[in-house]
Amino acid sequence: MSQGSGIVASVPETPLIACFGEGLVALVPTTAGPLESNRTFQRSLAGAEWNVALAVASAGSGAAVISRVGDDGFGRFLLAELAQHGVDASAVEIDPAAPTGLYVKELSAEGEGPVQSAMHYYRAGSAGSRISPATLRTPAAERVLADAALVHTTGITPALSDGARAAQDELFAERGDRLIGFDVNWRPALWQGREDEARELLGGYLAAADVAQCSAHDAEAVFGTGDPDRLRALFPGPRHLVVTRDDGATAFDGAERADAPAVPSTVIETIGAGDAFAAGFLAGVLSGLSLSGCVARANRIATRALGSTRDHVG
Repeated sequence: MSQGSGIVASVPETPLIACFGEGLVALVPTTAGPLESNRTFQRSLAGAEWNVALAVASAGSGAAVISRVGDDGFGRFLLAELAQHGVDASAVEIDPAAPTGLYVKELSAEGEGPVQSAMHYYRAGSAGSRISPATLRTPAAERVLADAALVHTTGITPALSDGARAAQDELFAERGDRLIGFDVNWRPALWQGREDEARELLGGYLAAADVAQCSAHDAEAVFGTGDPDRLRALFPGPRHLVVTRDDGATAFDGAERADAPAVPSTVIETIGAGDAFAAGFLAGVLSGLSLSGCVARANRIATRALGSTRDHVG
């Protein structure tokens, strides 16, 4: 098993944000319609934590990814994308036996609104699902973690496998001086038959994070409410708690609260906007911006993910 990709991008001299989770290749049809009718697809980098890393780098902050990909063309494509966007990929292990995960988007356009997407995942047995505590103990990963001011992860990672869950538990337990950013990113298909376990687990991660984020939709599904004040009462521990909605966001820094409407923009598709928002908010926190400044920066970056069917800003 390879101990890292060997690709180290030139990153800015800013606090490093390390993103931990599975990278995927997205195959996006060039036109809307059922998959059986589409003949042409464009490939794109995907995966919530990897989307955040690209957006962090686009905001001028240092970004790195800790993960695993297959020793295949899709894996090499993902590594090249990280390098092209200035993200440190040295802590991405290359698995010679398991493939890089992927998913296929199915697009439908109705009326004048945004394109609607359905995702079809092909990630079972992927290299990313074989993330484990050992992934954090490679020399490259240890270097990245030593340099990181903040580690960002999501509720997707612990759903991938027992090993991935154990690794995420270790990140929280052995954070040292690093901040932890956590986004719920509820994926019901990954937790099918384990919903009660998921609610307890994700609630524990959210409560233990320093910068906690969830969409109102995800919070309603997992915790029974998308109301920001009720969520703050349920989760008083994180210094920063951010609740995003289609029409804006509410953020807390301790007892301070900031509300901001969404920035007007052309919306092609909404997938990936939450990841871009998270990146902008995290970069703002590490830059020392005010709470309202963090939300404003997050909103601006999120709009850049709304203008295409890619999952990430470019």
